[in-house]
Amino acid sequence: MQRQVVPEGSCVAGRRVDWGLYRYFLAVANAGSLTAAARHLGVSQPTVGRQIQALEEIIGARLFDRANSGYVLTGPGEAIIELARAIENQALAIERRIAGEDGRVEGRVRVSAAEGLSTYWLAPRLPELRERYPDIEIELVVGSAALDLVRREADIVLRIGDPRSEDLVGRRLGQVHFGLFAAESYIAAKGLPERPDQLAEHAVIESTGAIADLAQARRLRDLAGAAPAPVLCNNLMTQFAALQAGVGLMALPLYMAQAVPGLRRLLAEDFDVALDLWLLVHRDLRPMARIGVVFEFLAEALRRDSTLFTGSPDFHVSHP
Repeated sequence: MQRQVVPEGSCVAGRRVDWGLYRYFLAVANAGSLTAAARHLGVSQPTVGRQIQALEEIIGARLFDRANSGYVLTGPGEAIIELARAIENQALAIERRIAGEDGRVEGRVRVSAAEGLSTYWLAPRLPELRERYPDIEIELVVGSAALDLVRREADIVLRIGDPRSEDLVGRRLGQVHFGLFAAESYIAAKGLPERPDQLAEHAVIESTGAIADLAQARRLRDLAGAAPAPVLCNNLMTQFAALQAGVGLMALPLYMAQAVPGLRRLLAEDFDVALDLWLLVHRDLRPMARIGVVFEFLAEALRRDSTLFTGSPDFHVSHP
């Protein structure tokens, strides 16, 4: 018979369960595998496995079934997971509250943004930020996945679209506009579509995976209809390289297109997707000095560069 499951802080056979073991337990429960949990925690897979085994030995219950699809919670695992999450939330709230009292303008600040925004806007602004605040170390967390600011996966997030969280505070700093583009080399070879119904005669660079449901990708899909898609890709920067190589047409934010020569905007009146641009931080971290100054620097820079994101009225062709 299995022994009773005991919450964190209790003793089983004279041994107290360390909160750190529940942290590994939650990571595996959320990720569904040791490998994904290890990647999230920044440790090795064997380390995660050993910690799970140690927790199971201390509480005297098997917490996961090892299935082909991954790690699945057992009955005892289901019984304790909400308690473990509550403990984690309290621990994180304590960390955020203490961090918010830190008045030093030094240390590391993690800033997250999507790949295109990080590469073509954020990275070029770092020298000015470093000059103004030389004691702040910036860690860029690049990707399109939504990060959890509650768990400090990032301190500040640049997000395009709806932020959808009551725990986050920030500012809407304008909009990012997206257009339809082709390389001049593609136009020279295949011609120029002058009406939306002519897109069926052209090649489209299609989005898959995590970027398949982006608003600009959906709009291109709707407008292009049955247009052939000779290249499908789950990475924006690789798509961008294919666009520049003349593979086909692609929806692209204007700030990226204006940074690269040899692209032409197509059907501007028919294809103009606009999404809100948000700068966000968790409400508990907003008073923290180093996070506050980086937040204000980015807000100032975004306001200054507003026309870069919306495009000038006569923006149709980048410099040839």
